[in-house]
Amino acid sequence: MSIINGLRIRMYITMALVFAIGFGIVYALLLYLGAGMGFIVPLAMMFFIMQWYLSPVLLKMGMKLHYLEKGERPELQEMVRELAKNANVPMPKVAIAPVNDPNAFVFGRTVKSATLVVHQGLLNMLDKDELRAVLAHEMGHLKHMDIVVMAVVAFIPAIAIMIAQNLFFSSMFGGRGGQKNSGMSLAVIGIAAFVVYLVSQLLVFSLSRARESYADRHSAAVTKRPDLLASSLMKITAHNRGAQSSPNAARAFYIVDFLNVEKDIKEIKAHEKEIRKLLPNLDIDSLVEEARQSKKSAVNSFASLFSTHPSTYRRIIDLATSNNEEG
Repeated sequence: MSIINGLRIRMYITMALVFAIGFGIVYALLLYLGAGMGFIVPLAMMFFIMQWYLSPVLLKMGMKLHYLEKGERPELQEMVRELAKNANVPMPKVAIAPVNDPNAFVFGRTVKSATLVVHQGLLNMLDKDELRAVLAHEMGHLKHMDIVVMAVVAFIPAIAIMIAQNLFFSSMFGGRGGQKNSGMSLAVIGIAAFVVYLVSQLLVFSLSRARESYADRHSAAVTKRPDLLASSLMKITAHNRGAQSSPNAARAFYIVDFLNVEKDIKEIKAHEKEIRKLLPNLDIDSLVEEARQSKKSAVNSFASLFSTHPSTYRRIIDLATSNNEEG
């Protein structure tokens, strides 16, 4: 089975599971409130359509993006155009995020309406070849059409936690009509909604990690230089270490997950010799000096389940063994 087909199957399975458990909690709640199937199904569809339509709008508002006009930053736009043609996808709109942390991501309702966001910090940090490798990674996301899937499935955990919070709050006041049994029923449904949130969030995170691995392979296949993306990942990780302490709306789309960079650098330290052997041209001296030795623990293993990205170390090793083939 090819890597692309593997990704598609994984996306379809994850999407089906997330939708099934998400619809289950909405159905249970509305059925408890006395709604019939003729009302539940259209309402659920309306929720999904709202997520599909609103998520790009909210992301644009939160990031304060500057969309490039024709002729603005021509070298960057030409690079994106060439990479989009290579990936056989429409050229996305290109926007600059006026922030210093180096990162990039793509988002949109469809591949045709996608936007490629490049942080100003990334443009300042990387050389031309490294930037091309990062942008090729982002084109991999468009080629695999995973941005559409992520935009939809991310809604299920969000609606589940919203239901859980509201039902717990309502149950404190006795539920419908102030009845004790009603309040207990709402609390039970609230607990179920919270479980749905955890399970669906883990599925979304798992899918997100798969997305990143396949996009990395696409970059290696296009550039024929996996060390370029590896070098970029190292630089981005080093710069962003400790830069963010809480999640944000674009976290799952970023090329590096802020919340795990400290752990990543520790792993790079622990596997210094292996990295040097697999990527002899990769300069990691500056990172090695700052990194601290880390022992793998049950806590770290559990935390990795909630990561939107594979660790930087694992991504670099995967790039070193990709043989420039996307599959």
